[in-house]
Amino acid sequence: MAGHIIHKLVVDGLRIKYEGLFDIAEFYKEVEEWMKEKDMEKEIKKKEEHVKAAGKRLQWFIEIWKKPMDYVKQVVRVNVLMDNVKETYIVKGGAKKELNKGEVLIIFDAFLESDIAGRWQQKPVFWFLRAIYDKYIWNLWTNRYENELVNLTYDLHKRLHGFFNLYKY
Repeated sequence: MAGHIIHKLVVDGLRIKYEGLFDIAEFYKEVEEWMKEKDMEKEIKKKEEHVKAAGKRLQWFIEIWKKPMDYVKQVVRVNVLMDNVKETYIVKGGAKKELNKGEVLIIFDAFLESDIAGRWQQKPVFWFLRAIYDKYIWNLWTNRYENELVNLTYDLHKRLHGFFNLYKY
């Protein structure tokens, strides 16, 4: 029997807002390095760039995930919106460096995905056993994975917040 996937939202709408100088290529690199350190994988859901008179508008929407167990998947959704992005140059240490300038909004959501529910048969005795299992045993497991996922999400938030702080004067 095919499993029913259950999603439990554990972080909803955590945000970073930034306006100023930054390096888009370095931003992507920072996310990739964090993923590598945390042994996570990524799926690009959307990557768009539109050129406007005021500058570029970019969207990068990804899901970063890992599976600590066969029936559990920890997913962090990162929706990056950059607006009015223009190239600019600064002089640092006597050298000219190209950077980007614009507005950035990053929205983080995280959810725990489980398909354990579909592993139980549809007989009344199994429904009763599953209710007992869910209440007393499964919650011990999922709480551990939920806490880990919350910590991962806030760690990425803190890292990217620090990344943008490096560009403030």
